[in-house]
Amino acid sequence: MSRPLLILVFLASLCSTVQAQRPQIPQSPRQALTEMFLSGSQSNFLKHLPDATKAALQKNSATAFSGNDFTAGLRAPGKTLQILEAGPILLSSEDQRSGEKFEIVIDRDDLMGDQDEMDLSFHSFKSGQEDSWSALYPKLSLKMALEGTVWKLKEIGLAVRLALDDPQFLKALTESMKQRMTASADATVTNSIYMLILAENRHKMAHPDRGFTCSLTELSNVRLGNTPNSAPIVDVALASGTKDKYKFAISGCGSAPVSSFQITAVPLDAGKNAFCADQSGLIKVSADGQATTCLSSGQPFGSTAHGTSVLVAPPAHER
Repeated sequence: MSRPLLILVFLASLCSTVQAQRPQIPQSPRQALTEMFLSGSQSNFLKHLPDATKAALQKNSATAFSGNDFTAGLRAPGKTLQILEAGPILLSSEDQRSGEKFEIVIDRDDLMGDQDEMDLSFHSFKSGQEDSWSALYPKLSLKMALEGTVWKLKEIGLAVRLALDDPQFLKALTESMKQRMTASADATVTNSIYMLILAENRHKMAHPDRGFTCSLTELSNVRLGNTPNSAPIVDVALASGTKDKYKFAISGCGSAPVSSFQITAVPLDAGKNAFCADQSGLIKVSADGQATTCLSSGQPFGSTAHGTSVLVAPPAHER
């Protein structure tokens, strides 16, 4: 073997030896916490549990980790997730479509030899402004200790502190009450629309030669049962066209037998939703309170912004 080649082999061997002998840089408590909860690995999760806790779980064949990443919801399509290794922000997730952002912030990180104490807080943002609900999120206090060369999570503390006169708390409380009142009012209106759709289908069955009707008065004569003494589907207030501070109207009826109709419910007070429906049974909503907007571009009531879609279909014997 030539001398230059011998020198190259010697240098390569020397580098490998130095690399093998070089001590690994130990994880910081922050890195250990990130690996434990954000790697999506069961082995990494168990790795950072105290040995006694891990042994107890294994002895009883208990599963402490579902196998799913704790950040799965923050990694959904359309969202950008950042896990930061330095600075006060530990994690940041932003929805590119809605502009909403969620952050986990390290408020305190005190390293004391082989012990570490860390305080975490949670924050949500909308349109660049912190959501008032952030004030109600709990705060986490974590204690970690070094066992051998691995940081283990020893203690978790959960604190919820509410200052009843705090402006953020009062704002969140007011918004919550407003949302509940709106949801209750919306449910009342959509129930009335459901009754109108039901009455329309019953009317069409009873009068196949006429089909649907745009007359609230005619619908008020439709009964729940098959006898004249049965209760009407449409009550007196709804038949009058005004109920629960909403104006109800039916339009779009063509020549007999009528095969289509449009129901609209418009608020008498500003700032409320408008609702509409047709013979398909789908109830839609428009935030501007306008019937025309609802009919042309309304969103299905209960979609992403409202909950679960409402689709009213006649009973099987009425189809």
